[in-house]
Formats: sequence, C-alpha cells, structure tokens
Amino acid sequence: MNNVLKFPFILPVLCFCMFSCRQLSPGPDDNARITGTGGVILAGKYVPPASPDKLTFILLHGLGSGKGEWYSFVDKLTQQGYGYLLYDLRGHADSTKDKSGNTVDYKYFLQAGPGSEWEKMVPDLNCAVKYLVKKGINKNKIALMGASLGANVSLLYAVKNKTIPLVVLLSPGWSYAGLNIDTAIKEYGDRPLLIAASPGDKYAYDSSIAMVQYARMNKTKVEFLYGDGAKHGVQMFDGKFEPKLLSWINGNCR
Repeated sequence: MNNVLKFPFILPVLCFCMFSCRQLSPGPDDNARITGTGGVILAGKYVPPASPDKLTFILLHGLGSGKGEWYSFVDKLTQQGYGYLLYDLRGHADSTKDKSGNTVDYKYFLQAGPGSEWEKMVPDLNCAVKYLVKKGINKNKIALMGASLGANVSLLYAVKNKTIPLVVLLSPGWSYAGLNIDTAIKEYGDRPLLIAASPGDKYAYDSSIAMVQYARMNKTKVEFLYGDGAKHGVQMFDGKFEPKLLSWINGNCR
C-alpha cells in the first residue's frame, strides 16, 4: 500500500531531473565546421558552458577581420561559466571555401543589400544556432554579441528570432555593407540590449546614440556603454570596458 502511495511523487521528480539535467555534448571543438547558406564552410571554435543553465554566446567579428579578434575576451566569458561559439564570417579568414571547393572572398562581394553575399551572413547565423542545438544547447540559452558588421548581422537575426534572450552590439552602424538596421532596432522588442560605441568613432557613435533612443521608445531594455577615444568594435576591450560589459550580462541573464 505504501509503495502505491509513493509512486505518484516519484514520477514528477524523475521528469524534473531529466529536464534539468539536459546533457551537453562533452568538450570543446577547436575546429568546428558549420555548413552555411549555399554550402559555404564556416570555420569556428566552440566551448560549452559550465552548465546547461548558463548562456552560450555566438560572437561575430567585424569586416575584414576574423574570429581571432575575440580571443582576449572569451576567457573572461568562460570564467563566468558562459559558453561561446566563434566563427569566421563567410568570405573571411578560414571561411573562404564552399563544399564544392569554390573560393568565397568578401573582397569580391560587390553587390550589397537583399540577395547579396553580405545578406547571407544572417541565415549563416541560423546555421550556427542549429550547430549549438545539436550540441545540446537550449535555443533559449543562445545569446548574440557582434562587433561592427557582426553587430548588424546579430541584430537582424535577433529581430526574426525571439528566442534569443539578449544581444550585445559593439559599434553598430545604421548600414554596413548594405545591412540596414533602421527597422530592426524598432522591432527588437522588450528583451535586454546593450549598445556600445566610442565618441571619437563618429559614424558608429552617432548611429548608436540614435539607436538607443529608438529602442527606448519601443520599450527595449537598452543600456549604452562608452568606449574610449575613437576605438571601434573589439578595440574597446581595454581592461576597463570588459568588467562593465560582463556586469551587464550577469545582471540580465534569465
């Protein structure tokens, strides 16, 4: 009789454990390969979070750069228990071949706007999200951080994918390579958003200040961080900027 009475309580406990103990794919992947839009092979690096309840960040670099620009910062993320995925944007660094062996080089991305190779960076980001989901990351625990061009790509993706819990934009601009975010900033919604720019980096700074105003008008939980001098994108990482950024992230994690 006692066993019959206890059984209804055992099942919910087991179900809770199965949900809360979701398994992550073990270990990092220093040579992650993600198949992007049109078969381009995106070269990346993945480090899982310390536990399934911690965010995993996808970090996107700026024009003409590569994933390596984030290396000095990602150690600070992992010290906080966060995971990350870095990858070279299409046509950059080690992401310059497709599955057929054809060369993909951003220097020859002459067309801008809809249908361009630049625009394909947004669905490429969706391929990166799918990569993380296959690694066991809950899609509601995938956050975005982008610098310069990568900032615009991040915001455009987040507007269409409300599962992204928060976004960090370093030196965004109204338009980089035809990736316009004037509408996106108004449609982001009430999720946390951090925008950062340096006063001497005039185009990014003026764009960012206006974005903050639009975001606030649309009930976005937005905060602005100042960079030093004319520093652009990850150049703002100077030892003083990072603690402020991490403090904001820690304060806005769900």
